[in-house]
Amino acid sequence: MNILDYLEMRGDLTFSERPFNEVDNLVFSTLAYLDMHNIVPEEFVFDVSLKKLCKRYLELGYDQSYIVNNPKVLLKKIVSCKRFERVRIGGYCHNVSQDEQVQFSCATFMLGDGTAYVGFSGTDDYIAAWREDFNLTFMNGTPGQNEAADYINRLCEHTACPLRLGGHSKGGNFAEYGAAFCNEKLRDSRIIEIYSNDGPGFKNTILQSEQYAAILDRTLKIIPEQSIVGIMMSGKAKTKVIKSNAKGITQHGTYTWRVSSDHFEEATRLSPVSAFMDETIKRWLASLEDEQKKSVISAVFDSLEASGATTITELNTNKWVSYNAILKAAANIDPDVQAEIFNSLKMLASAGKDVLWNEAKKTFECFEPAKAIEE
Repeated sequence: MNILDYLEMRGDLTFSERPFNEVDNLVFSTLAYLDMHNIVPEEFVFDVSLKKLCKRYLELGYDQSYIVNNPKVLLKKIVSCKRFERVRIGGYCHNVSQDEQVQFSCATFMLGDGTAYVGFSGTDDYIAAWREDFNLTFMNGTPGQNEAADYINRLCEHTACPLRLGGHSKGGNFAEYGAAFCNEKLRDSRIIEIYSNDGPGFKNTILQSEQYAAILDRTLKIIPEQSIVGIMMSGKAKTKVIKSNAKGITQHGTYTWRVSSDHFEEATRLSPVSAFMDETIKRWLASLEDEQKKSVISAVFDSLEASGATTITELNTNKWVSYNAILKAAANIDPDVQAEIFNSLKMLASAGKDVLWNEAKKTFECFEPAKAIEE
């Protein structure tokens, strides 16, 4: 059973009959991917129902099938659920800029039970979105992270209800960051729960901050057992490892997460492959200075943007034109930067070898006592 089945099985129960749960969180995190332009106002006015959103979304012919978590599928099903009929949406914010290296999108869902869920969208099709994902590794507050904190401050000026924050992928990171670095009084008095659904972690400077420590008691990170995205960088929040109907990177998709009644099916631990990648990526990032990360990431994405494309879809639509422009730009990268890219890849390979060697040592040491007994 997944979140679509959950809507059929539990959709007739209101929030007063069955309180908000972790599966509801994933439902709203998936809806946060919706293109709500010309439907939901930017102002914090909450008069758009899910039925109205669905009707206008279909009339406008929006197509987001390029997203793994295509929210249209969920939207068409949720409109018939009694549980969500009182939900009203407002405060839609969408900001994408290659110049500012930002992709930020979110909306607030008033649940009808006296609380609200602020849903932050994850990475979409924009190249700027993917660039910001990598910028998380070296920046102390990306433009999108700072917008998340600002959004919560502005929302609290127009509402008085308790808030839940959440998002999927990068949206989960934004939910955590926004909660931690919004106004301190609002953070402590208004935010009741924070969910990061397979969202990447943070730099050590953020992890060690007082602001981040202040939200840990209200934060839950949910990751599938073969997580790739959610294990990137580090975090200190309580983490729940769950089962998925998919394999590998496709477990990142929200429709693959296994649901049982009103909760996710727990797994015993991360898979060996995920654990290996977790340790390898952490070692690799620790081996690079922030300036090195910035230099390498800038060179790669400057080359991609030299194609003239703004989205991954555009890159693939005009492959020859795009790839020729990318190769030309890559050939013109400063030799010192080229050397940094090469060295960073060597460090990645070295980190992987070190992790494999440590695992092999552990395995070998397990047999040492048995060998001694035989002798």
